[in-house]
Amino acid sequence: MILTACSSDDDSGLTDDDNGNLSNSFITAKINGNDFEAVPVDRGVSTISAQLVQNEAFFTFTIAGIDLGVEITQGEAIAFSLAGTSFDLVTEGLQINNPITNPLALQFAGGYSSNGTGGENFDFDTDGSSGFLRIDMIDKQEQIISGAFEFEVENSDTGEVFQITDGTFNNINYVID
Repeated sequence: MILTACSSDDDSGLTDDDNGNLSNSFITAKINGNDFEAVPVDRGVSTISAQLVQNEAFFTFTIAGIDLGVEITQGEAIAFSLAGTSFDLVTEGLQINNPITNPLALQFAGGYSSNGTGGENFDFDTDGSSGFLRIDMIDKQEQIISGAFEFEVENSDTGEVFQITDGTFNNINYVID
């Protein structure tokens, strides 16, 4: 006799048993209206990362997420960076809107790649002509951040425009280098 069992339990952290919403760490957005979800998975590839690099003169803070396909070499990736003179300026409620009118103020840029783990390079909104980045929660002791974003990028080779809308990042742990 052979006994098999299947479980519908999924401990990937995607749902909250209380109300069915996404929980834990994730990055979600719409890319030209299509869903994007980067969630931590155990497939040998880091799907969410965040890093703060700072010195006496400036800082850069980058968050990136990959929505993996069936094959881990396929997927889409979103990244966005915040830069300025002091990370102390990054607080809950901060919103940076593009275009930036003061180049000495905080700035952000967003990027997108249709093949996140190999292949094409990121296309970035280098002119800062659209979008926003908002910090909804930041715990600098625990190094966790949440917020929202929106931006537009143009593929430099084809001219195709990607509208990144309804972006949310939640409980993202960051490292300091």
